[in-house]
Amino acid sequence: MTNMPNIDVEIKTAVLSISAHDPLGMAGIAMDQRALTSLGVHCGSCITANTAQNQTDFFSLNPVNLDVFISQLDALYQQDLFSVIKIGLIHDIEQAQALVNHPIFSNKTIILDPVLGASSDQNKYSQSRLSALRFLIQHVHVVTPNVEEANILITLFDDSVSYMDDSLALAKLLHQSTNSAVLLKGGHGKYKAQDVYCDSERYFYLEHDEFQHGFNRGTGCAMASLIAGAIALGHSISDAMVIAKMQMHGGWQHPFSIDEKTGTLGFVDFNQTKPQHFQNTQLPRVYVSDKQNNLQFLPCSTELGLYPIVDRASWLARLLPLGVKVIQLRVKDLSGECLKNEIMQCVKLANEFGCQLYINDHWQLAIVCGAYGVHLGQEDIDAADLAAIANAGLRLGLSSHCFYEVARAKTIKPSYIAFGPVYATQTKDMPWVPKGANGLAYWRVQLTDFPLVAIGGINEERFEKVKAQGVDAIAMISAITEADNPEQVCADFITRWDA
Repeated sequence: MTNMPNIDVEIKTAVLSISAHDPLGMAGIAMDQRALTSLGVHCGSCITANTAQNQTDFFSLNPVNLDVFISQLDALYQQDLFSVIKIGLIHDIEQAQALVNHPIFSNKTIILDPVLGASSDQNKYSQSRLSALRFLIQHVHVVTPNVEEANILITLFDDSVSYMDDSLALAKLLHQSTNSAVLLKGGHGKYKAQDVYCDSERYFYLEHDEFQHGFNRGTGCAMASLIAGAIALGHSISDAMVIAKMQMHGGWQHPFSIDEKTGTLGFVDFNQTKPQHFQNTQLPRVYVSDKQNNLQFLPCSTELGLYPIVDRASWLARLLPLGVKVIQLRVKDLSGECLKNEIMQCVKLANEFGCQLYINDHWQLAIVCGAYGVHLGQEDIDAADLAAIANAGLRLGLSSHCFYEVARAKTIKPSYIAFGPVYATQTKDMPWVPKGANGLAYWRVQLTDFPLVAIGGINEERFEKVKAQGVDAIAMISAITEADNPEQVCADFITRWDA
């Protein structure tokens, strides 16, 4: 027997889609498969119904026999390969109850696209389907209705509620009624596609420019499937919302059709190891209030380079004479007049040496003391008066660690964006997985309009590799402050940066 060559087998993450079949392949299970494939995720399927429809007309909805439905779940559970389930059209309460009570439903993240009917069905709101959704929605983690669907779902819990146009208020009320996280889908604003996400801890808007073409069958299926796929790949729910919105943006830009009126979104493959992905997709604007969506900060006045982060003015006196062009004061153990005096000393030294001084967190004192800029972590954005910082003429730097935070930082339009941890660091406890040089390269391609600062675990051995990704600055803490000879180490890093 001839020896077979070694074959590389790709192991894929899988998501289970439970939904209906569309004979044209534009919506339902077929759309779920296309959307998940664009993320590199395999789509398993369980059919709830066979529809008779085309691009313009709906003829019939033909649910599968309940025993057939359960037998599909039994077969899938025998291997139980899924950590995430995406649910689309559920025909009736019997299907919903069978699904929730089946062991395959246990210990899974459940995403529900509350399909009230096919988009071409004019009689979509059947009582049996509404009863199924009222039961099912209380057992899922994320529900993804549009405004019309959300208003109908609300009345299942309180029929005294009038129709609501306020998307945020509607999302909050639906979350309170169901205890599920809510993504209220799009098209609320003029000439833009705006979604609202709401859970027990946060809410935020996601927004892209609207595309004016009619190839839009199955977009609700796609969004829910992309969220499910991103969660299955290990991303947080907030990151999954941003990734899904990015993929939808790419899909809207690249529709396909099989005749002049029949078509839908086409997706761009999502691959974080290939920065070229960003040539065909775009981060959404992510913000909590309109105030964060209409800001503009002054750019950095000179190039950045080596970016030490220190905790006392004495470090500025030691490092600035070496030619450091940008430095950050991060003080955690002072307050009141002691803190103000420390900042004042740093401002004086920075002005003397022509260095850009950023004050971490203490934005009010930075304004009062006349610092060059402020650096904020994501947890400080909502509490800070960003408009006051901008109006005072201070620059703003923002930390970011993941898709959601990068999208939010980009929306604010700061003077620079810091991304990390590039490598594991002992300086701060962080829940984020280090991204390495490849992850840094991914964001360098996206953030072309902003100086990019690399931070986290960067030392002498990693310096050149990080610099090679095209960053505008390398932030360093312990590699300098804990060195035997900090001045010499700092001078060496400056030389290597300038080389």
